[in-house]
Amino acid sequence: MKKATLFAATAALLGTIWVSGATVFAEADTFPITVTDDFGNEVTLEKAPESIVSLAPVNTEILFALGAGDSVTGRTDYCNYPEEAADVDSIGTYTEPNMELILSKSPDLVVASSYIDDSIRQQLEENGTAIFVTNANDLESTENDIEALGKLIGHEADAEEVVKNMEDQLTDLNKELENVETEKSAFIDLGSLYSAGPDSLLDNSLKLIKVTNVAADADSAWPQLSAEAVVEANPDVYISLYPTLEDVKATAGLSDLACLNEDGGFIYIDGSSVEGDMIQRSGPRYVEGLKALAEMVYPEIAENAETEEAE
Repeated sequence: MKKATLFAATAALLGTIWVSGATVFAEADTFPITVTDDFGNEVTLEKAPESIVSLAPVNTEILFALGAGDSVTGRTDYCNYPEEAADVDSIGTYTEPNMELILSKSPDLVVASSYIDDSIRQQLEENGTAIFVTNANDLESTENDIEALGKLIGHEADAEEVVKNMEDQLTDLNKELENVETEKSAFIDLGSLYSAGPDSLLDNSLKLIKVTNVAADADSAWPQLSAEAVVEANPDVYISLYPTLEDVKATAGLSDLACLNEDGGFIYIDGSSVEGDMIQRSGPRYVEGLKALAEMVYPEIAENAETEEAE
């Protein structure tokens, strides 16, 4: 994230501020303000937004973490964190939101994910509604989104604090990971042997916790592997976000996979659990999710941490 001193000085002179990869055409903490979202779209707000509709759980988490919860007037059925989000009216799912309900909130800003339907986006744009779209797939881009949104809605200091807290958590996690003597390999099963391929959020998460992803060389971000390919890779751990151990063992060709018959070789994470949400969402709790996953794969680091605390 560090910029060259000369570049920063030039940007300051031009009144252009770069926030984690998002361009901001304004002086700090002033409106109107313009930033670019994860798809290169410029988003402009003339004033601090009073009504914000979130079309994705991760964006709801970010907005509340930034202290903008009181401005969130709409969220999806799946926005389950923080608890206060339950008090916000739902506008449907993130793939099929209710346009009439969205417009009834007279939003100054809609924060969406890459799943936003083109027709919904077009209707919002025709209505003159500002739309910021997030698509983070690693820690850096997650922090970028938090900082850019913070700048866009006038909560820059809050965003800086959230990012700092994440970086502090990562520093602590890296200290724990120093105790890992032998790095492991893993296969992530998202159901029906669909997995996390190169440059997906989960693939980048495994890299951060010193785990080799057996699907890292696949030809897409969400590949479907064959049972033969998984067996050939012979992962040290099998991480399942949906299928149970019984389901996996019942899959033709997988019953003899070594890790399924070893203690700690199969890790089940309910995809809709707290841990499942943290691991799959590129938001303020992302590093907490990394820590939870790391301690599942390497239970010894959690044990070492507890021993050090006791001493």
